[in-house]
Amino acid sequence: MQSKESLTGFVLHRRPYQETSMLLDFFTLEYGRVSAVAKGVRGSAKSDRKSLLQPFQLLEFVLSGRSNLKNLGRLEAAKQPIPLKQNALYCGLYINEVLVRALPETEPVEGLFNQYSDTLHDLSNVTSQALPNLESTLRNFEFVLLQEMGYLPDFTCDAESSDPIDPGKYYFLDPQLGFCATHENMKNAILGKYLLGLANQSDFSEAKDQKELMRVAKQICRLSLIQIIGNKPIKAREFFVN
Repeated sequence: MQSKESLTGFVLHRRPYQETSMLLDFFTLEYGRVSAVAKGVRGSAKSDRKSLLQPFQLLEFVLSGRSNLKNLGRLEAAKQPIPLKQNALYCGLYINEVLVRALPETEPVEGLFNQYSDTLHDLSNVTSQALPNLESTLRNFEFVLLQEMGYLPDFTCDAESSDPIDPGKYYFLDPQLGFCATHENMKNAILGKYLLGLANQSDFSEAKDQKELMRVAKQICRLSLIQIIGNKPIKAREFFVN
């Protein structure tokens, strides 16, 4: 990254820094996660810059400086904020928290950035705020995140034997290896037909056996994400209302 550069991105997280500044984590199209200091934005309750530095607002801005922690310069809105409310808002906060913990600094992930933007719009368009109506959007995003980070398991092959997944047999997920054959009574055993269903499924909301596929997808995402973000609980999960 150059010492001064114009970027496009979203605020993932912000927190107080020194007396009047903010420390920001941006998710940018050009460089993935980037940290920056916004100087003086806490010094005025009517600061236009402070009002722009909100989640789910696509921004155009300039960062400068030679260290990893840049200084925020020019800042303006690129589009209108994406309106999220109730559980959709909590889903957006959950995704932001996962990204802050998962993404290394200054590594471009353009495909994931585009998926993030699409996911926010999908969340804003969900007509019912009940969690089951939002979960397919979350799982789609998590699968893209795992794929981009190299942690999405192969749903078509037994990791130990290299045999194709058998729809009538059971498997468990070893997050470091992949799916391995097991017996029906093992905790968290997954029937092969659901693994194959996930392998062929690009949109969970249109899947057959949707309820069971969603349960399996959630189980797989939770186990796989631990490899990226660790075991520390995700705070945003505490807000969800069933």
